[in-house]
Amino acid sequence: MNKWFLVVLTGLIAACGADSNSEPKSNDAVNGDKARAAFEEAFDGMEVTEVSASPISGMVELNVNGRESVYMTEDGRHLLIGKLLEIKDGEVVNPAEQRYEKVRKEGIKTLDPADMITYAAEDEKAEVYVFTDITCGFCRKLHRHIDEYNAAGVTVHYLAFPRGGPTTEAAAAMRHIWCAKDRAQALTDAKLKDEVTQAEELNECAKPVDEQYQLGNTFDVRGTPAIYSTEGEQLGGYVTPKQLLERLE
Repeated sequence: MNKWFLVVLTGLIAACGADSNSEPKSNDAVNGDKARAAFEEAFDGMEVTEVSASPISGMVELNVNGRESVYMTEDGRHLLIGKLLEIKDGEVVNPAEQRYEKVRKEGIKTLDPADMITYAAEDEKAEVYVFTDITCGFCRKLHRHIDEYNAAGVTVHYLAFPRGGPTTEAAAAMRHIWCAKDRAQALTDAKLKDEVTQAEELNECAKPVDEQYQLGNTFDVRGTPAIYSTEGEQLGGYVTPKQLLERLE
């Protein structure tokens, strides 16, 4: 059942904006007990971490495992899985993505520059935050052009996101990189030469790898590279320096 759930999450559900005479309930007025119980019974091992109001009358939004959003009728009988899009003032918007942007913007504010691996532009025009995995092909492709991003005026702040989780070999290797004397060179060597220098000691310097992985989960990172602006806007995966500047405008 879980495999089916993960597959259908890739589906797309579009809906027009709610009628002005049918405003969604406030979160305080939502009763999602039946929906929560029905979902958790149907999908063993998955936890509804939050129930909130939905823009669709008669439905609630369920946040699953702290990451996915699904929509279910209040009686727990019918389920919509996928992106809920709203047509507002002639524009298509993604309410869930708008909420994530707020979460990301606040999360970015909490980041300690010392915990990131930064490649700074001399003539800085913009900053981006990139969740990366040293085993990711597109992450390596992006890094091969790091000088071009910097030359275009883009400062790149790297955050660790070992895709398989904190117990993988990639995560272990990234802890050594984050604890290297020259972290920027160590990251370049890992991505472009497939060489990971063992750090003399793993201590506090290794903690950001796990912390940034958890932060990425709250940002709804699905893969790497995942690029975000200082405002929390998702700018895509691998993009060329020119494309990145265009998206930042």
